[in-house]
Amino acid sequence: MILDAAREALAQEPFERITIDAIARRAFVSRTALYFYFPNKRAVIDRLIQLAFSEIYEAAAPYLDGAGDPRGELHRALTATVAAVDRNATVLQLAARLSGQMDRMPPEWEPYIMRLRNAAARRIRGDQQRGIAPADIPAGTSANALLAMVEAQVVREVVVGGSDAAETARVLAELWWRAVYSRPET
Repeated sequence: MILDAAREALAQEPFERITIDAIARRAFVSRTALYFYFPNKRAVIDRLIQLAFSEIYEAAAPYLDGAGDPRGELHRALTATVAAVDRNATVLQLAARLSGQMDRMPPEWEPYIMRLRNAAARRIRGDQQRGIAPADIPAGTSANALLAMVEAQVVREVVVGGSDAAETARVLAELWWRAVYSRPET
């Protein structure tokens, strides 16, 4: 209830204008009750960001945790991931803005990013070991580059640009598949 109220407030007002009192009123709880769960407004936002990253991971799980056909799993995972990012656009835009005000990403968010990166590297490495992906590029480097591509494209095209999420997901899945699974010509 508190997190839903905070999400609604973010959709209607800039972060700087939202107060703990306003979130409490929207959630129909006392200010004291809100402080029981969250020490400050930033803690509420951090929890929303954590939930967004968790939803993104769950959306990407068909590929990240899969062991079947990578092309099909990529298409399913990226379609669901783009939808999850779109659903959490307001929270993720705030996260980007807040991390942009610092020298780097806030340390409390790093585990969520690393979870995605490590799972992608693990999947790529596993497929390299199974012989279905060439092993000429390190899995970690591939994961970092491909996740950066996905992030930049989804933000630019879907979140900010309002483009067709399904087409963006289809293209990203195909680019990822080609980058990881196609064999270089000798």
